[in-house]
Amino acid sequence: MRQRVFAAIVSGLACTIVASAQAPPAFDVASIKRNLDGPGASGSTNLPGGRTSFTNRPLRSIIRNAYGSIDLDVVGGPDWLDNERWNILATAPSGGPAEAPWRDMLKSLLADRFKLRVHVEQRERPIYAMVFARSDKRLGPKINLTQCAGPLCGNTSGNTNGIISGTVTGRARTLEDIGNRLSHYAARRVFDRTGLDGKYDFELTWSQELSIFTAIQEQLGLKLEAQRAPLDVIVVDSVERPTED
Repeated sequence: MRQRVFAAIVSGLACTIVASAQAPPAFDVASIKRNLDGPGASGSTNLPGGRTSFTNRPLRSIIRNAYGSIDLDVVGGPDWLDNERWNILATAPSGGPAEAPWRDMLKSLLADRFKLRVHVEQRERPIYAMVFARSDKRLGPKINLTQCAGPLCGNTSGNTNGIISGTVTGRARTLEDIGNRLSHYAARRVFDRTGLDGKYDFELTWSQELSIFTAIQEQLGLKLEAQRAPLDVIVVDSVERPTED
């Protein structure tokens, strides 16, 4: 009898430990409010102390951040996913890892507060293939093999107004890295199809007078060709407006 009781206790503890280990990471505290200030600045950032902030962002954009990146396709769901904007400030539990899994915590937050349910499926989607603009495969004047060997290597920065105008610079970036960055402004995923290895320094500037597509050809010696390819997309199965706090 004692052995059965002891075995039951051990089994219960084991189940508790397993359940705890499998529990998804979650923010400790989160504030969610609908932004009613109208058009204005919007953005997101990871702040000191394990805090994640979204300001004046539509929920579809926040879902993209949780499940991938700004160029990820999120399809389905009601119109308010795009029409309503939200402010979110969430704080990770203290004593957590130095680099908290904020994307996983954001998924948990969306599931808990917005009752978000999604699934992933592959669909044929429009993409851009980044290829050589010249038949001799020479790159343009604003991109060169890097000589960078310091702490600033592998860095990309930009000051842009989306696809309208801006400047993006990078040091020690692969062509795949550059394609990923261009996806932010080209309104679809950009995949490197040059076959080039190595890392490059580059600078790209575009404006209302010089489109980003022309700038890519003139300055980088590359071009974006419209194609289609099967891509993972996030499909919204159900979602609800949260209780604000």
